[in-house]
Amino acid sequence: MKFTLGHRKIGVITALITLLILFTIYSLFIQHDIALEQEHYGLIAEDEATHILTTIDSIMTRTNTMEILIQDHKGDTEFFDDIAENIYNSVLLETGVSLKNLAIAPGGVVSAVYPYAGNESLIGFNFMDLSKAGNAEAYEAYEKGNTVLTNPFELVQGGIGMAGRKPVIIDDADNGKRLWGLVTVTIDFDNLINVLRLENLSAMGLNYELSYITFDSTRHLIKSSGTLKKNAKRITFNIRNLMWELAVTPVQGWVPIRQIVIFIILFLSLSYFAGVFANLFLRLQESNRQLLQLSITDRLTGCYNRRAYEADFSYLQENPPDENFVYFAADVNGLKSTNDTLGHDAGDEIICGTADCLTEYFENYGKLYRTGGDEFACMISIDKEPLNEITANIKSIMNNWEGIKSKSLSFSVGYAEKREFPNASVKELAKIADKRMYENKRNFYVENGIDRRQSKRS
Repeated sequence: MKFTLGHRKIGVITALITLLILFTIYSLFIQHDIALEQEHYGLIAEDEATHILTTIDSIMTRTNTMEILIQDHKGDTEFFDDIAENIYNSVLLETGVSLKNLAIAPGGVVSAVYPYAGNESLIGFNFMDLSKAGNAEAYEAYEKGNTVLTNPFELVQGGIGMAGRKPVIIDDADNGKRLWGLVTVTIDFDNLINVLRLENLSAMGLNYELSYITFDSTRHLIKSSGTLKKNAKRITFNIRNLMWELAVTPVQGWVPIRQIVIFIILFLSLSYFAGVFANLFLRLQESNRQLLQLSITDRLTGCYNRRAYEADFSYLQENPPDENFVYFAADVNGLKSTNDTLGHDAGDEIICGTADCLTEYFENYGKLYRTGGDEFACMISIDKEPLNEITANIKSIMNNWEGIKSKSLSFSVGYAEKREFPNASVKELAKIADKRMYENKRNFYVENGIDRRQSKRS
């Protein structure tokens, strides 16, 4: 009886020790898994934060354009309506963001605004009146002589806006340099949030919170989806003078409850331990692979992105390619016209169609990169004969394509061979290819009777 009782105790102790060891290993392993998941989703959040930053910053650079024009005109603003319309349309084309207005304020008081409709109440508005929302930043810009951005605020004419205030210094021949006033660019903030497509994070299985942080470290929520779990991955980023934060967590949490239950059941049977370990190992391998692939893949087209391009380009500069190297530059024709007439979904379809056409012909010889909105580059190694065949068929590639929203596409290409320029660096070959591509683009517009000024960046 004593022997039996002791045996049972040892069996129980052994079982408990075994379970303790397994749970200890599991605990350590899952912590590592969580760290990888946080790193993985952190890169997604960083990519989205970069998208937000570059979108807003590219819009706010328009204040520099207006400043330079006012300086060139010695403070005269008769040009304002025409240039403001061009700026308004270029922002919409390049970013999809609709501006609330562009305004000029000599001495800090608004004298002109575009568009006028809906912004009438802004005429005569005094940016130096600190009692008005958004004016603290205007006053700060006026004092410091630098562009200052505002966080979202209620506009005088209604709605929510986000603005950039830029002081203008005039070099007066009689009085020297003087502070002329302010120029402002105000974004329709609700439209901006829609354009940023934060819902893509939800489609990835993430809850998120986008906030801005004031000087007293207080977070102010801009938009959110669901409730953040514990240990949210937080990415803080600066948009000029502003501090924003994007926080994300998986909807199901870093460790889903269902997974924990499954592992508990598996740990009760040692025979499943090896299988459990292998499963986790493969998950980690797949997570690493997806993480690497995500960081170098363009989300719209599925080809390599700008990050991958810059890395490969730098490598080829340090390790010159052989004589079969060819650099291709491609650019979509008429994208602006497509976006204006058929919508941005059709424009995206054309961009994807261009990527598909180029991939079909070049994937066996090298890589295709999307280097900009409608710009592509290929860096390939190919013999002269297949290269001639491909280039001869470029036009038929385009003619055979047909989309759902857009029935046709056109793109211009230019290329430079190492065989043709044996002493040229990769950088020089890229410049030659770009030049030839733009020559082809000019010919395309001339042949089709299209005014390039109406098709800028397309």
